[in-house]
This record gives sequence, C-alpha cells and structure tokens, in this order.
Amino acid sequence: MDSKGIINIELLFCTLIIILVLIINLPMIEENLDSNLEIDENSEGRLLLNHVSDSINEVNSKEYGFNKKIRLPESINGYHYSILVNNREVIIEFNNKKGKSYINPIKLVDGNNKTMENVQLYNGRSYLIKKTLINDNKTHTINQSSIEIMQIEG
Repeated sequence: MDSKGIINIELLFCTLIIILVLIINLPMIEENLDSNLEIDENSEGRLLLNHVSDSINEVNSKEYGFNKKIRLPESINGYHYSILVNNREVIIEFNNKKGKSYINPIKLVDGNNKTMENVQLYNGRSYLIKKTLINDNKTHTINQSSIEIMQIEG
C-alpha cells in the first residue's frame, strides 16, 4: 500500500475527531458566554444598587444638613430599571430581575417633613440626599433625624 493513502486516512480521522470535539463542546462554550454576559449585566445593576445604598448610609451617618448628589444612569446594559427606597432597603428591578441592598434604618421625609413610606428613583435623573431634622408638635417629634431624597436638575 501506498504511504500517501495512510496519511490521508489519518488526516481525515483526526479531522473527524476535532469536529466531534467541537460539536460536543460548542453548547458548553455558548452557555459560558451567555453566563458571562449575564454576570456582567447583574454586576452593573449591583454596582448601581450599592452606590445608592452607600450614599444613603453615608448621608445618614453625617451631621444634620449634610447632603450628597447622585446621578442615575439612563439604563443598565440597555434595560430600563426602577429603584425603590424604603426605610430599611434599596430595591432595584430591571430585565425581570430584582436586587436588594439593606441600609441602616432611616426615616424618609418629603420637602415638608412629612413621613413617607418609600421614594421611587427614576433612571437618568439626579437626586439630592439630605439629612434633616423633624420638629412636629402634633406628633411630639422633636429633633428626629430623617433623610430627604429629592429630584434636582442636572
């Protein structure tokens, strides 16, 4: 037998084995790529959530009158999102996913020092987080620490 024929058969056999290995591994490679994209998307949402909760905790830990401005991005990887702040946590929702970050307990108030259950933050807007004092003779609340979150321009 001719040695060229043996080399061609070996080459064909090796090529078939390589194709088989690629076909078997292709779904795993695709799954890993999808997983990496999802991790990136989730981490961007988590970073935003941590930024908002850390800002609230920072303002709450400072003296009265301290404030901090935050600007929320337009989207998270092209998805619209919503952020809800209540007296114990910050919640983000986007792309059918939900994340929470706990904050030190706070008393949320509006510009008139009226207690609020929660505050909704909208994407692409700027907010001022401010530590204030509540003085309300009707409820016998005197010098109680509170947090006001208000939308601002720019």
